[in-house]
Parts: sequence; structure tokens; C-alpha cells
Amino acid sequence: MSRKTSAEIPASRSRWGSIGSAATYLAAAMLAAACAADPPNSLEQRQSDIRATKEFYSKLNSDHIYYYPHVRIRVENGVAHLSGYVWNTQALYHAKEIATGVPGVIAVVDNLELERDVR
Repeated sequence: MSRKTSAEIPASRSRWGSIGSAATYLAAAMLAAACAADPPNSLEQRQSDIRATKEFYSKLNSDHIYYYPHVRIRVENGVAHLSGYVWNTQALYHAKEIATGVPGVIAVVDNLELERDVR
């Protein structure tokens, strides 16, 4: 049976120490990512989001100035995500203004596009 020299022992411990450190950092990173994720929606929040979506579409459909057949909304945790397209900048700003005024909406993410009439 051979004995390890004193020069071999620190190298072996150093390697295992590096693996242990890497595992510790990985575990810490995974824990931080899990904590940063949004918590699951509560039933009340989902119901509030559904009410806000219905209210938004109701307000769009009752607007007599602008026509919004291509505007969509998705509300998650009170954040309204607008998508689709409108025909002019006034309609774009007005759709965002409508979404901002809906009860239950705390923020608006505007992904609307301006569709130009190409003739």
C-alpha cells in the first residue's frame, strides 16, 4: 500500500473543495431563481384579471370614434399586455388609455403596432 506524499494531499483536497464550491454556488443560484419567479396566481387574482379583460373589451366595443377589431389584451397579475394593430397613432394611444382606466389593471405593456394603409 502506498502512502500519499504531502504534495498529493492538498491537490486532492483542492479538487474536491472546488467541486463542493461549484455545487454550493449552483444550489444558491437555483434557490435564487426559484425565489425570483412569480408566485402562482390566486383565484382572486385570476378572477380580477378576467373581469379586467372583459371590461377592456366592453370599453373598446363601445367606442364610437375608433375601430378596434384587431386589438387583443391579456391580463396577468393586473398587468395588461396589449397586442395587435390599429390604423393610426390616436387609436394606439387611446387603446392604451382605455386599458389604463380599467379597474384591476395596474400597468400596461403596449405591444400594439401601427398598420399603415399601403396602396
